Amino acid sequence: MDEIYEAFFTYLEKVGGHLDRLSELAKTKNIAAQRGDVLSVNECMREEQEIGLTLRRMDKQRERLLTVLHLDGVPLSAVPGRCPPELRPAARAAVEALLAKRDIYRSAADAARSTLECSLHNIEKLIEQKEPTGRTGVHARGGLFTDYRT
Repeated sequence: MDEIYEAFFTYLEKVGGHLDRLSELAKTKNIAAQRGDVLSVNECMREEQEIGLTLRRMDKQRERLLTVLHLDGVPLSAVPGRCPPELRPAARAAVEALLAKRDIYRSAADAARSTLECSLHNIEKLIEQKEPTGRTGVHARGGLFTDYRT
């Protein structure tokens, strides 16, 4: 049974590594958005999507481990208390590390989202200044006009 707990702790470390990378990307995206570097923002978002897909694939492993450990429906913060006494310190360390990384990611992601929202708001203002109706490139039927040339 200890091997399964070790596999679970390793799983938590892998998720933590992905959260570290997502935090770095959020910080990079925030800086890029502040500079107006749309290409860098797009690249960060592409990599974030890849990590998101990886995490979704990892969910099956998590579900399997939690089922074997009889921890289905147990919040992550309560996992150490449900582990055998000799594994509680390792469980506590793994859970606390992951929760700390989650908090860092949330903070970085929130900052990046705020910067992007401000940038979008500024773009909307510029569009309204150029076209007072705010309907730049919009047809009467409500769709955006796209010029496809063949």
